[in-house]
Amino acid sequence: MDTFVNPTDEGSFTSLISNINQGISETATSLNDCANDYNARRDDVSLWDKFLDWFKRNMAEVAEKLNEAIEKFNEFVATIADYLSPGNPFAMYSKRDSWIEVKQKITSSKTLVTGEYLKADSTWKGETGDGYGDLAGRQRMAMDTLAGYTDSMINFLSDYAKKILEAWIDFGARLIGYMIDQIDAGASFITADPLEWLDVVPKIVTLCTNLGRVAVDLTAQLAKNFTSSKDLADQLKQDMANLSGFPSGAWPAAAIN
Repeated sequence: MDTFVNPTDEGSFTSLISNINQGISETATSLNDCANDYNARRDDVSLWDKFLDWFKRNMAEVAEKLNEAIEKFNEFVATIADYLSPGNPFAMYSKRDSWIEVKQKITSSKTLVTGEYLKADSTWKGETGDGYGDLAGRQRMAMDTLAGYTDSMINFLSDYAKKILEAWIDFGARLIGYMIDQIDAGASFITADPLEWLDVVPKIVTLCTNLGRVAVDLTAQLAKNFTSSKDLADQLKQDMANLSGFPSGAWPAAAIN
């Protein structure tokens, strides 16, 4: 697997998640290789006759710690499984940029919505003419309200995208670092003399335990982000349900009665 690379765009974020998935697969393979190597060599005791009882006691401890490591890794996989399709924060940033363009169009159009631009001609007098002239003010009021709604949508998308990205940047580096160390430790176990297994296997257990802790931290942070962003989304719905910024509670129609 590759080392951690800080994602700065959609492609590199996708690569990060792919790298994490690859690391999980390679770590599982490494642990299985350790177990297979142990099973293949534990009964080869022809050279250990005079140390047989001592050797068997040590091999039992190695087996126990290997099983503990595998259990810890399985707990890690179970914890993180539902979060390995984390969405695409850069798609949210793209949507945010689209809403920024909407706001620009709304606010730039305000310069054209004035009584001066809307006058049919200078002879239009009386109640009908006055009503048509007032339309500009009502339209501008509605446009100001819409611009406020776009700000809420822009802030919502930007906030949620930032939280997802920051969580995966923080935890992605830790996850990949631990998995690389775990794969290296597994390789050391396989190449070690059985007498050295008891020195190597505690590191494997520790790394798998650390992976589990990182997974718990990650899922807790993502759940917290979701709750926070849901609160923002609910507030956005509530704000947009308020039509007091629109004359007569609706977009003012360009019609004279």
